Amino acid sequence: MGSSTGTVTRVLICVACRGTEQTMQKTKKLTKAPCRVCLRETNHTILASHALSGTDEISELGEIWWSRRYEMLACCGCDSVLLRETSSWSEDPEPSSTYYPPPVSRSLPSWRYKLPHRLNSLLGEVYAALHADSRTLALMGARTLVDVVILDKVGDVGTFPEKLEKMEQDGLVGRQNREFLAVALDAGSAAAHRGYSPKIDQLNQVMDIVENLLQAVYVLHGAAEELKKSTPQRGTKSSKTSSP
Repeated sequence: MGSSTGTVTRVLICVACRGTEQTMQKTKKLTKAPCRVCLRETNHTILASHALSGTDEISELGEIWWSRRYEMLACCGCDSVLLRETSSWSEDPEPSSTYYPPPVSRSLPSWRYKLPHRLNSLLGEVYAALHADSRTLALMGARTLVDVVILDKVGDVGTFPEKLEKMEQDGLVGRQNREFLAVALDAGSAAAHRGYSPKIDQLNQVMDIVENLLQAVYVLHGAAEELKKSTPQRGTKSSKTSSP
């Protein structure tokens, strides 16, 4: 009798839990947010929300009001979690949102482990700056990556234009890529010496140029050799035999 009662109790608990879960699923609220794993805006479930508001006295403005809402969000695609802070105040009533951790526009390349250790480590540091939205630091790091590649392959042979010319002469870059690298180096110099902070699409363009150099110099040669070895060779044509 006792065993039967325990079984019934467990069944009732399971039914109750399923009912609660279904109710929670029905009441889930969705919102759009950038996902740093999916690398795009996706649907997110609002896991928790907390709102704050108040007023303050500022000598130049008088009394002002402010409001903040904190929301814990989970991506519906990959289940990664982030925090969104939405704030506004009387002098700027249009709500603005900030995400923690900040959204990212690109992910580390899969071939990075084929780079020399120093370059792989430095590339990771550049991406850490990218993911923290520290664009000036990321741009300076991208310039340093080019510096390290040049020193590794052609040495310290003069000014940057002379170094790039030597890279072209040695067949490490083409003429057009040399021009692209000159633009990337100039942007990096502007970040280091003139406080230049690029827009995210401009920074991504610099990263495309720098990663193209890294892949061409350190990765593609080995990949081409492996592909060559695995590709079946074309058979020789059999000589025609004359009919008797």
